[in-house]
Amino acid sequence: MREALARAGVAAGDVSYVEAHGTGTALGDPIELQGLGAVYGSAQPKPRTFLVGSLKTNMGHLEAAAGIAGLIKTVLALEHRQIPPHLHLRQPTSRVNWSALRLDVPRALTEWNTGEKSRIAGVSSFGFSGTNAHVLVEEAPAQTQAARDTAWPVQVLTASAKKPGALAKIVASYRKELEQHPETDLQDVCFTANTGRSHFAHRA
Repeated sequence: MREALARAGVAAGDVSYVEAHGTGTALGDPIELQGLGAVYGSAQPKPRTFLVGSLKTNMGHLEAAAGIAGLIKTVLALEHRQIPPHLHLRQPTSRVNWSALRLDVPRALTEWNTGEKSRIAGVSSFGFSGTNAHVLVEEAPAQTQAARDTAWPVQVLTASAKKPGALAKIVASYRKELEQHPETDLQDVCFTANTGRSHFAHRA
């Protein structure tokens, strides 16, 4: 984990969630939690606790696909800015000191708030051979809608089909849609029709 942080140039305190290997075993989970607490929990700004979850409680152990499944879950959590609940947890293990490690397991859907900082998560996967993998994933930059810089005075709506009868149906469907929804941006419709559809021999 420390090597992954060093390679990424990320401070441990900036990572607020780890998708753990978390198989639910009496031996493996406490060892993993101790490691997470030593690296991430101790670095959290007080009074924040560090969240840890595992997809295996939702889907079971997918063996060779377990790591990539955890990565997919984490990317979706980053996209939605919410950490899914860890299911079926009735009693946290007494083999670790949760408050000392400053760890917690989300039992309900949790809003992933990090203030002004970017959301960063770790994903761990352990191999039966003893091979360990730990990667860091950061949320994508916020996307902004580019402002339209051109408003065309005339629009060209291209309709095309493989047969004349089909062409007439397409033209009629465009007419009906535009009549029923006059608020539709004609420039957007034309752009999509002209660039996003295949063009065939019969055109209007």
